[in-house]
Amino acid sequence: MRTCKHCAHDSADHLSFCSACGHWLGASPTSRMSVFGGASTTDRMRGTAAFSRTLVASARLTGPGTLSARGSAALTAKTVAEPPKTGLRWAADAIAYIYIYLRDKVDAGARRRRLVEERAGAESLLSGAINELATTVLREGVQHPDFTGLLEAIGRAHARREAAAADVEAADTLQQNEATRLGAQVETAEGEWTASDRTSRQADEILRGAAADRESAGNRLGRVKDERARLEREMENNAGGPRAAQLAHDAIGLADEQRALEELTEKLDRQLADLRDNSAALRGAAASAKAKLDQATAARRDAAAAMSASIAGRQRDRATAEKESADLTEQLGRAAAEIRPPHTSLLSGYQNIDRLTETIADRSAQIAAIEQTQAHYDQRKLLTGVGLLTSVLIATAAALWAVLR
Repeated sequence: MRTCKHCAHDSADHLSFCSACGHWLGASPTSRMSVFGGASTTDRMRGTAAFSRTLVASARLTGPGTLSARGSAALTAKTVAEPPKTGLRWAADAIAYIYIYLRDKVDAGARRRRLVEERAGAESLLSGAINELATTVLREGVQHPDFTGLLEAIGRAHARREAAAADVEAADTLQQNEATRLGAQVETAEGEWTASDRTSRQADEILRGAAADRESAGNRLGRVKDERARLEREMENNAGGPRAAQLAHDAIGLADEQRALEELTEKLDRQLADLRDNSAALRGAAASAKAKLDQATAARRDAAAAMSASIAGRQRDRATAEKESADLTEQLGRAAAEIRPPHTSLLSGYQNIDRLTETIADRSAQIAAIEQTQAHYDQRKLLTGVGLLTSVLIATAAALWAVLR
């Protein structure tokens, strides 16, 4: 609360003026007087707003048609101190009331936010103080008939939490071991598939080379057969002629070459058949190794997912046990703060809790006072000021438009 130096009235901390007489709180006498020795426009604006709010608040507290003693005194002082207002001065005060209203709204909002933050901080500290009190009760072994059930429940919650933590640790170890084992299986299967695939590719390369040799030998054999048939036709046409001996010699050479090529093609055919069988077997082995690798990879992935789900479930159990333990500890702290067993180690905790509780109550009361003060503005005067200011702006704009046109 801030005390006015003029009327000794106590006003709320967030107000910048006295709510009884309207004087500016904390302002110097020089700033409150204009150069002509009278009250400044700002001071009159604030005083008017304070006076209006005082009348409205007093009327709400004492009933319609009646003012409280403080409101009556303020009204009497205001009437004696100031002459009756003319219409022009009343209009100026109504327009100035807009500034007062907005300024007070901003100040009250900032003050309220600060109080809310302070109250939230005090509530957080109070929760910590309650938990600390419960921890002290558990550490010092404070006994009380009302604590028996809570202490037993806290013991069971701690046991469940420790068991859940041990399960999580065991599940982590099992997951690591299983991941190592399955990883080794995947690596082995991958090595087998790599070797099988390489051997199969080499067999395919050999098979393609043999097939090319067989095709080349077959083409050569075909050409030799065609050449031998041509020579035989020429021998028939030149029977007994001068070239008959040469043609017969060439035909014999082609016949020998044809027999050699036929033997070679038969040999290449047998090799191709063996190579095809070997390549098919190697491709089958490579496919089997690839299927084994896929199976090992899928098993590793499924096992990892299952183990992760199991660990997540155990972690949820541990979190649930920890939350239950924390809730029971808080209940124990609140019970201790309410019952207050006479134990020397708990006295400082009691004092801290009392101090924080008083702080929370004080901030809540100040917030309620700010909200109550915000409801005591003169809405009629505010609307009148807004209307007059709008009219002045419109008239000024119209005059400027007429002059500049």
